[in-house]
Amino acid sequence: FFVRSGIIPTLESKRHRRPETVTSMSRMKVTMVRRSSVAILALSVSTSPFRTQAFQFTAVPSRCLPSALYSTTEEPEVISPITGSVTNVKYPTQRGAEVDSRKIINYNEKAGEGVNLALRLSHILFASEELANQSLEKLTRAEWNFEDMAKIVSNCAETREEGGNIGWVNLAESFDASWEGEEKKNPNEHLNEILPPSARQQIFSQSTKPGDIISVESRRGVHLIQVVDVMVDVRKLSFVKARNNRKKDYLFGRSGEISPEEWKKGGKLAGVLGGALFEDSSVDPTELDLTYKIETMGCQMNTADSERIEGQLMSLGIRPLMDDEYMEIEEVKNNGGLVAERRKVKKEKKKPDVIVLNTCSIRDHAEQKVYSYLGPHAKRKRAGEDITIIVAGCVAQQEGQSLLRRIPEIDLVMGPQYANRISDLLEDVANGNQVVATEASHIMEDSTKPRRQSSVCAWVNVIYGCNERCTYCIVPTTRGVEQSRPVESIVDEVKELVEKGYKEVTLLGQNIDAYGRDMIPKRKFSDLLRTVGAIPGLERLRFVTSHPRYMSLGVVDAVAETPTACEYFHVPFQSGSNDVLKAMGRGHTREKFLQIVERIRQRLPDAAITADVIVGFPGETEQDFLDTLSLMEEVKFDNVNTAAYSPRPNTPAATWTNQLPEVVKQDRLQRINEMNLRHATERRAKMMDRVVEVLVEERNVKVPTQVMGRTRHGYIVYCEGDIDELRGKLVNVKVDKCQRYYLAGKIVDEE
Repeated sequence: FFVRSGIIPTLESKRHRRPETVTSMSRMKVTMVRRSSVAILALSVSTSPFRTQAFQFTAVPSRCLPSALYSTTEEPEVISPITGSVTNVKYPTQRGAEVDSRKIINYNEKAGEGVNLALRLSHILFASEELANQSLEKLTRAEWNFEDMAKIVSNCAETREEGGNIGWVNLAESFDASWEGEEKKNPNEHLNEILPPSARQQIFSQSTKPGDIISVESRRGVHLIQVVDVMVDVRKLSFVKARNNRKKDYLFGRSGEISPEEWKKGGKLAGVLGGALFEDSSVDPTELDLTYKIETMGCQMNTADSERIEGQLMSLGIRPLMDDEYMEIEEVKNNGGLVAERRKVKKEKKKPDVIVLNTCSIRDHAEQKVYSYLGPHAKRKRAGEDITIIVAGCVAQQEGQSLLRRIPEIDLVMGPQYANRISDLLEDVANGNQVVATEASHIMEDSTKPRRQSSVCAWVNVIYGCNERCTYCIVPTTRGVEQSRPVESIVDEVKELVEKGYKEVTLLGQNIDAYGRDMIPKRKFSDLLRTVGAIPGLERLRFVTSHPRYMSLGVVDAVAETPTACEYFHVPFQSGSNDVLKAMGRGHTREKFLQIVERIRQRLPDAAITADVIVGFPGETEQDFLDTLSLMEEVKFDNVNTAAYSPRPNTPAATWTNQLPEVVKQDRLQRINEMNLRHATERRAKMMDRVVEVLVEERNVKVPTQVMGRTRHGYIVYCEGDIDELRGKLVNVKVDKCQRYYLAGKIVDEE
């Protein structure tokens, strides 16, 4: 009908670039999705049960079509015009849609039937509601820590010394009076004297998430209940597909460790997960020397996620593959037609058994980079090698099951929200399945410790996801809605890092200024800064990334008043034109951004300010671009991360018809980069002959006799020194050389 009516005049295959004949109309699916003022017709034709051809799109006025909202309950199957594959949207993407994770991630199922298994709770017991409310106000303003308050004022003698810790509360509890008998024994009966059933029933009836503090009453008094963590059955949230050559389930329902005969049938991964590496095992550990290699693309959030993934893998007994590991290769040599003899011929670099690609989808061609990287590993698997291929991160969340169709050799596809639950998902992989874990989920606290890439500086997540709906940005669909971590969990992680000798911590969030606004009651990021900055032993505190719409002047004040907080701000402005900012849906103006800069300069005149900017956004005029350059001239940033606009899947701007030619984008990118380099050079030139405090991090890889560190402003500094002696120390360096992106000098005595 669409072809005959002329709505779609030509069907052109993206793969072969030639007209395609539709032989079976029953296999043709037309899907419509509304984007801004136009609607997109997505046509996919299945030429076989396993292959789908994606075709080009035609825009028609949106008034002709009904509105469609992406959500976790209604997911229209839409072909992305960017990737050519079915989209994998698990979160609302349109401005004005619901962003409360309690409503989107709905676990209010019947007892024992949901994916939410348990809540970890703490409480403070009060004699009256008035005392409880007064204390809640102090907790909200970060005047008190929940654990410290519980130790001092809680009326519960059983939990007072442990800071109010109740522990895990099983959600498979029914408050039905007919729930009797041994087979239906109450799993929380042991908590009756601490948290009576009436209080538990009130807690279960409310929709909560980690970080929330609610008030409930019982015969004991008034409880302030803090939700510390949530336990989720991630396997119920996963899509599991049995491979055609699937073997026996080697792990499910096992009561003991796996035998050598069994793991050899199931593969190395089944052996490791089955307990073959237990200390008392009879299995030779060299036979199960399982190694991994992880490749990380993209931002600091991905780096932090990779550290968590590595921590999980190492807890399973899978070790990182070192760059200098080799294996001996033998080949059969014919001896004149007689008995063949084996001889060593060469050494070959050892290859990993588990490959993890942690992906980023923020830039163009992200999907192609994934396919290119995985090609050699998929070839190894097709050749019969026992390897496990894992795709994690934003492209994994974006593409979902489409990745399995494109590269059938992939074993596990998982979104960022499952970074610290990879061990659970690998059980299904070890049993011969392919697994896709991209459903919306509350993010649980780490059960294992991340494998940090540095012994001096560490990343600490404080908020996941983003509730903004910038028209160009894919982050809300790949990292989900905002979920703030409890203050106590953050503080505990930083304290542990300080005890291990870490000197600097960077708090991470896609929109870090939004920290706490998703909690009950709401909290402020400025309060968190002060709380973490006051931890004894911490030398430096940083944070990224700020959003001008939400960055309060109180955050600037908190940095100025917290000695450990570094004089460094990363505040993306994206454009200097109000018209472009409005089209981007940024929610702030040029004037608002300059107001923030003015406040920073007033309180911290020497502070470093960095940013992000996009040029060539759809509809951007030459004057709009000149407005961006004028803003940069006015601020003179220490550095700006620049990028030419590229359409991303599931974003409104990708469907607009006013896209700019690539030649215009590249011209503007070159011009803005030239200005950025000039400003970076000017800013660093001001450091000449100054003595700066440098935290030594690593060796200068280009000059082994030098060490590398950073100033409080974030400038890289090189100087002569012994890394074994200076790593992790604060030294004073007199700057005698200033380059575009680094400084150099000599260590001097403290002045």
